[in-house]
Amino acid sequence: MEKNPQSLNLSQVKEVLEKTLSSWVAERDRLNELDRALGDGDHGSTISRGAQAAIDSLQNGNFSSVNQVFGTVGRAMMTSMGGASGMLFGLFFRSAEKIPASEILDLGTLNALFGRGLEDLKARTKAQPGDKTIFDALVPALTSLRESRGDLVSALDEAASSAVQGAQQSAELIPKFGRAKTLGERARGTPDPGATSVALFFTGLAANAKSLSPQI
Repeated sequence: MEKNPQSLNLSQVKEVLEKTLSSWVAERDRLNELDRALGDGDHGSTISRGAQAAIDSLQNGNFSSVNQVFGTVGRAMMTSMGGASGMLFGLFFRSAEKIPASEILDLGTLNALFGRGLEDLKARTKAQPGDKTIFDALVPALTSLRESRGDLVSALDEAASSAVQGAQQSAELIPKFGRAKTLGERARGTPDPGATSVALFFTGLAANAKSLSPQI
């Protein structure tokens, strides 16, 4: 069987997302610890709750397109998380349903649905890379995906590396939004929890997609 598939079928997309979201559940305490240095200390608990709700929805749902799979994740996160994180992550995933439906996930489709997610996020917040938010990992990851000329898995590997680097570099930034904004220089030295969550997500996507063989 071919390694590093060019695309994933519907059931594989569902499986990859379930496994990837479980990393947010597993990393709850570490994400809370990061957030204690910058905010309310509950980012890990919040995103873990959203991830578990999304996993439950995926396991109980029937889907005819990958767009519906990602949209279901978004709705579950938005309704279960609340607050800014629920709105941002929920909106990002729900935006997948605004692009033409597809029964497979290839690099072009992934770029289209994540690109639309980023557009919708930009329409809802003024945050941008350098502000110590999710954008510090998300924008580098999506830029890497868009510029990739490889297959789906190698593109995800590159995107994950970009997201991890962005999250790590966010440690030296001064926050421009949220409660962390009041910390000023004291916020240096701690990576942004949201950016770290994005890096975990792309790392999981890459690893879990790589573990599958195509059945299309």
